[in-house]
Amino acid sequence: MKDIKFSRVWAMPNADTFSIKPIGEFVCKYLRESKVSVDPFSRNKEWATYTNDLNPNTSAKEHMDAEDFLRKYTNIAPDLVIFDPPYSPGQMSEVYSGVGLKRDGAGGRNGELYKRVRDAIRDMAVDSTTVLSFGWNSCGMGKGWEITELMLVAHGGAHNDTICMAERRLPRESLLI
Repeated sequence: MKDIKFSRVWAMPNADTFSIKPIGEFVCKYLRESKVSVDPFSRNKEWATYTNDLNPNTSAKEHMDAEDFLRKYTNIAPDLVIFDPPYSPGQMSEVYSGVGLKRDGAGGRNGELYKRVRDAIRDMAVDSTTVLSFGWNSCGMGKGWEITELMLVAHGGAHNDTICMAERRLPRESLLI
């Protein structure tokens, strides 16, 4: 395991995660190195090569369920995937209730959503794909992935920190040992 780059910064919170200056800079640093990038929850950020958001009132190129969107592009071999879903059922309801997602329904539970979308990311990832994950936990992609960078963004008061994590997929043959 390599050394993990770690930092902690302070910034005002914002519902648009990448408008928070240090988080936007974190994403842009990886996008500059990327040739093919995917963002299944892009809202109004058109930074990635392939963008999606369930809400049709956003500037994303596509407006599908995040898992369906990723499965559509399984064979593009991205070098970067951005995973910035709503962080809680409450956020999920705020962001997507206007497009039919119900908080109490199966589609409105973030644990189920996270699993479905992470499974689709794992299926499309190639060796050395980097995934940038954002949220209130550091679960990440799990076995077969190496954390390369962690940045905590403190927002002060009673706000949860935003945890920003970069992970790289390990070569598949290294997992067979």
